[in-house]
Amino acid sequence: MSSLPTVAIVGRVNVGKSTLFNRIAGGRIAIVDDKPGVTRDRKITWANWSGYDFLIIDTGGLEPDSEDAFQESIERQINLALLEADAVILVVDALSGIHPFDIAAAELVRKSGLTCFLAVNKIDNNQRMELVPEFYNLGLGDPWPVSGLHGYGSGDLLDAVVAVLPAAVKSEYSGLSLAVVGRPNVGKSSIVNRLCRKERNIVTNVPGTTRDSIDTMVTWHDNEIRIVDTAGLRRKSKKMDDVEFYSTVRAWKSISRGDVVLVLMDGSEYPVQQDIRIAAKAWDMGKGVVIGVNKIDLGIDRDLWVKSIIQRFNQAKNMPIIFFSALSGEGVGRILPTVIKVGEMRDSDLSTSEVNRRIQDAVEDVQPPSPRGKQVKLFYATQIGQKPPKILIFSNRPEDIPDNYRRYIENSLRGFLKMKGVPLKIIYRKRQH
Repeated sequence: MSSLPTVAIVGRVNVGKSTLFNRIAGGRIAIVDDKPGVTRDRKITWANWSGYDFLIIDTGGLEPDSEDAFQESIERQINLALLEADAVILVVDALSGIHPFDIAAAELVRKSGLTCFLAVNKIDNNQRMELVPEFYNLGLGDPWPVSGLHGYGSGDLLDAVVAVLPAAVKSEYSGLSLAVVGRPNVGKSSIVNRLCRKERNIVTNVPGTTRDSIDTMVTWHDNEIRIVDTAGLRRKSKKMDDVEFYSTVRAWKSISRGDVVLVLMDGSEYPVQQDIRIAAKAWDMGKGVVIGVNKIDLGIDRDLWVKSIIQRFNQAKNMPIIFFSALSGEGVGRILPTVIKVGEMRDSDLSTSEVNRRIQDAVEDVQPPSPRGKQVKLFYATQIGQKPPKILIFSNRPEDIPDNYRRYIENSLRGFLKMKGVPLKIIYRKRQH
């Protein structure tokens, strides 16, 4: 597995950093508002451009000498983001021209020594292109005219960014890797200690004790597993200190190194949005996902708990959910066998004949829709990738296959293949005659 390269987005307040971040990340992740300084929490997520995966960090707005009580922390966290980054995008506002805070931000970037891309934002039409040349005066090379709102220029910018990012650092270890993740104080270090049968990590009742990732090797029935015990993924808040921010960045990188992710949740409470966000992101990244519910020694209505998470996160129905107690050890023995099974399924080489037979059975049970009176046909399927399995299905009219029928085909294959805990990527393509 590999650790992903990182891109930091920096700039003064209200220049559109979060809008550009959302554009790159492919969705509304950061809060966007016209009020300056809205982004005090750091936002970290995965992004992909032209098949290249990387982490992207949205930082708070730089406002030197501000009376804002959070500004000192924002400046420290920007510096930490730059320490962790492989490249930086400095965002400026085309409509405002060069601001003294832009100059301060440019100096901060220069000191970092990172490759910098100067994104001149809010170029929403051709008339605004004449505003771009002024920003050569910042001394950061050619400005990149972009519109975070409409997407103009963002593709060219990303082409240039990924061209300078280092290749993901490959690990020499080729076996199964398990990333243990979750909110602070849900028992990650305790469960790793149980799995390793020794006090490998410091365990206390203070949330956030684990500040960095610690790799541990374990063996179960001749299966070697590398366990990545990550720093707690905390919902970023105004109280988040600099070390916690740094640890969060490192934790997301650690998830990228796992084949399977054990998303640890606190069974003494129902799953919260942060739990679901962690599981959903790991799933979207193609990782195997096992949901581990800790603290059953406190008493848990398991059926209600399962219903609760599936109600909030429908994909949980496709994931193994294991209940255990890191304190007493009850249920812990199910974790590694489940992880190994999920890892094997994620790397499975599916039988082409069996996959086609199951799809044919599904089509016979429920015929594809016939929009505009033209029948949709599914001709042939073949596996084109692993980790996770990726299946290509040829059709006469792939564009007319609705989402609900695509889900039906996926669920049919899942049921047949008993594919629990593994994302199944299905691509539909028009058959060429």
